[in-house]
Amino acid sequence: MSKHVFRALAMGMVAMGVVMGAAFPLFVLGFGVPKSTAFSPTFIIATLVAGLVVGGLNFALASRIVRPRLRQLSSRMQQVRAAMQKATFSGDWTACNPAVCRLHEQDEDELGAVAQSYNALLHALHDAHMVEARIRDFTQTVSSKLDLHELGDQALGLLQANAHAQGGAIVLERQGEWTVLASRGLSHPEKLVENKVYFNAKDEAVQTRITLPPGVTVDAILSHFVPSDVLLTPIKNHGFVLGWVILASATPFADDVPRLMPLLMQGLGLALNNALLHDDLQRVAALDPLTGVYNRRFGFKRLEEELTRASRDHSSLSVLLLDLDHFKRVNDTYGHLSGDKVLIRTAHVCREILREGDVLMRYGGEEFVVVLPGASIQDARDVAERIRFAISQSQINLGDQLLQVTSSIGVAATSGQKAIAAEELIALADERLYKAKATGRNKVVS
Repeated sequence: MSKHVFRALAMGMVAMGVVMGAAFPLFVLGFGVPKSTAFSPTFIIATLVAGLVVGGLNFALASRIVRPRLRQLSSRMQQVRAAMQKATFSGDWTACNPAVCRLHEQDEDELGAVAQSYNALLHALHDAHMVEARIRDFTQTVSSKLDLHELGDQALGLLQANAHAQGGAIVLERQGEWTVLASRGLSHPEKLVENKVYFNAKDEAVQTRITLPPGVTVDAILSHFVPSDVLLTPIKNHGFVLGWVILASATPFADDVPRLMPLLMQGLGLALNNALLHDDLQRVAALDPLTGVYNRRFGFKRLEEELTRASRDHSSLSVLLLDLDHFKRVNDTYGHLSGDKVLIRTAHVCREILREGDVLMRYGGEEFVVVLPGASIQDARDVAERIRFAISQSQINLGDQLLQVTSSIGVAATSGQKAIAAEELIALADERLYKAKATGRNKVVS
C-alpha cells in the first residue's frame, strides 16, 4: 500500500514541477524579462529541469518524513494480525499486548491522529479479549462445580473480584422460596430475602442499579463499609430466573461492570442449573422413598461425619436406636399399607421433636436411628423419652378405626474424648434397645 501511495505522490510531484516549469516563462514576463529570453529554448529547458528538481526534492523530503511513519504503522498492523492469528489457536495473547504493539507517536498532525486511532483500536481489541478471557475463565471455573454451596461460594468470590465489590450475595429460588446460597461482607445476609428494596425488580427480571446518597444506609448493610452503589443482576437459564446476584461497593462501580455482569450470568445460570439438578439427584439418592428421611447408606455417612467432628472438637454425640413394638403384628393384622402409614407417622413425629442439625435415618424395617450432635447421654435420654411418649400418643387413622403403637429406644453416647466407630456406637445402642424390649417394651434404656 505504501509503495502505491508514494508512486502516485512522486508522479504528482514531478507533474507539478513540469507544470510550474512550463508556466514560469509566462510568470517572469511580468518582471520585465525580455520575451526573447523568457521563451528561449535554453530558459524553457532550465525552468523545466528546475521544476523537476523541486518536485523530486519535495518527493524525497515527504518520503523521508512520512514513509518511515507509515511503514511503522503498517508493520505494527501486520505484527498484530500475525499475533492474533497465532493466539487464536495457541491461547497466548501476550504478543498482542498494547504495551508491545502500540505506536509511540507524539506529533499532533494527521499521521499522529492516525497513530492515536490505531492505539485506541489496539486497546479496544485488547480490552475485548480481556473481557472474553474473564468470561471464559469464570464459566470454566463455575461449570466444574457440582456441589451447590461450593459453586455459590466460588462464583461469588469471582464476581466480587471482577466487579471490585466489597460485599455481595447470591440468592436462589427453590420451590417458591428464596434462600441465600452464598454471602460475603454481610452482617445479616438472611435479611436479603425479606427486603423488598432489593427485590422490587424480581418480577421484571432485569438488572437494577441502586445508587445510594452519602450517609444513607439499608437493611442487611455490609459490616465493613457503607455501600454507595448496589447492583442486582438476575441469574437466568433458558429464560427462567434461578436467582439474583447482589454486589455492593463503597465507591461507584466502573462503567463496564453493569455490562459485564449479564455476560457472566450466562455461564453461572447454566452451572447453577446443573448443580441444582445434581443436588436434587443427591437428595433423592440419600432419602428413604417411604418416610422421606435419610436412608441407611447416607445416614451412616452423616453419622461418621458427625463422629469425626465430635472427636476433633472434643464434643459429645449421642445416638438413639428406635424400634416399633410388635410391628410385625401390625402388618399381619392390618396389612402392609397400614404398616407404611405407621412408619410415615413415626418419621413425622421424630422430625417434629428433633433440632435442625439432628440426623434421622431409617435403619431398616421398623428401626430408626437418631444422631444428636453435641448431646450428652442425659440430653439424649430426654429427647428419647419425648419421642417415645409422642409415638405412644399418636394415632393413625385406618378408616374405621384408630391405631396406636409404642416404641422401644436404646441410647448410647460418646464424650468426644475417645474416638469410636459408628458401628460400635450403634452396637451399643442396639444392646440397650434389646434390653428395653426384654424388660417390657415402650421404654428408653441408656
